[in-house]
Amino acid sequence: MVRDLIRLLRPHQWTKNVLCLAGAVFAGKQLLSEERLPQALLLDLAVFGIFCIASSATYIFNDIADRKRDRRHPKKRLRPIPSGAVPLSVATALAIVLAVGALAGAWALGLSTLLCMALYVGNSLAYSKVFKHVVLVDVLSIAFGFVLRLLAGIYVLKVPATSWIVLCTFFLALFLGFAKRRAELHGSPNEATPQRPVLSRYSVGYLDMLVNSAATMAIMSYALFIVAEEPHRALVVTIPTVYYAIMHYKRLVMIQELGEEPEKILLKEGRIPLCILLWVLIYVAVEYWDLRLFL
Repeated sequence: MVRDLIRLLRPHQWTKNVLCLAGAVFAGKQLLSEERLPQALLLDLAVFGIFCIASSATYIFNDIADRKRDRRHPKKRLRPIPSGAVPLSVATALAIVLAVGALAGAWALGLSTLLCMALYVGNSLAYSKVFKHVVLVDVLSIAFGFVLRLLAGIYVLKVPATSWIVLCTFFLALFLGFAKRRAELHGSPNEATPQRPVLSRYSVGYLDMLVNSAATMAIMSYALFIVAEEPHRALVVTIPTVYYAIMHYKRLVMIQELGEEPEKILLKEGRIPLCILLWVLIYVAVEYWDLRLFL
C-alpha cells in the first residue's frame, strides 16, 4: 500500500509549487543587499514544502469526489482510490491530516502565509465540489491557486508584491489551464462521457480563442512588469525568450495535440526547459551584474 499512497500524493505535480520560490528570485538582489537572502530562501523553501503538503491533500479530496466517475475511465480507474488499492477511510484520514498540517505550518510562518494557505485550501475544495463543473470558472479557480502560491512566497519575505507579476502569473496559469482543457477535449471528442463533464460545454474553437488570448495577456503582463519597474528594465532582453517559450508551447498544444500534462512538458520537452534555463541565466546576469541597458 505504501507505493499506492505515494501515487495518491502525486509528488510529480509538486513542480507547480516551485512558484512559491518566486519571491526570493525577484527580490533576491534587495534581500542580498540587506543580508537576508539565505533566510529568505529557507522561508520560501518552507512555503514550498507546506504547499506540497496542501496540494497533495487537495488531490486526494478531488480523487475522493471523482472516484465513481474515475472507475468508468480507462486510465483513471487504475488510480489508488477508484481501484480500491487505498481504502476510502484511509484516503480521507490522510487528506485531513495533510490539510491540517499545511495550515499549521502556514500559521507558523505568519498571518499572511496562513491567509494564502486557507484561501488555497478553500478554493481547492470548492473546485473539487463545484467550480470544476462550471465553464471558465474551472480554469479561473486553478489560476487563482497559482496566484496564491506566488503571493505566499512573496508575503512571507515581507516584501511587496508587484501587480504586474501577479497578473503575469494569473494569465500564464490560464494559458496552461485552457491548453490542458483543449488537449483533454481533443483526446475524447466522441466519447459519450468525457473524462471531465465540463468538457461538453467547451469546443475546440472556443478553447483556441481562450488559449490565444491568455498567451497574449501573459506576454503583455510580463513585458509591463519589466518596463514598469525601474530595477528590472534591463530584463527586456528576456522577452524574446518568454515569447518563444509560450508560442512553442502553443504549437505543441495546437499542432501536436499535447498539453494534457503540462508538468511533464515543462520538464521533459527539450526546448521549454532550455528556455527556462536561458531566462534564469539572463536574469542573473542582468540583476546581479547591475546592467543598465535602458532609461
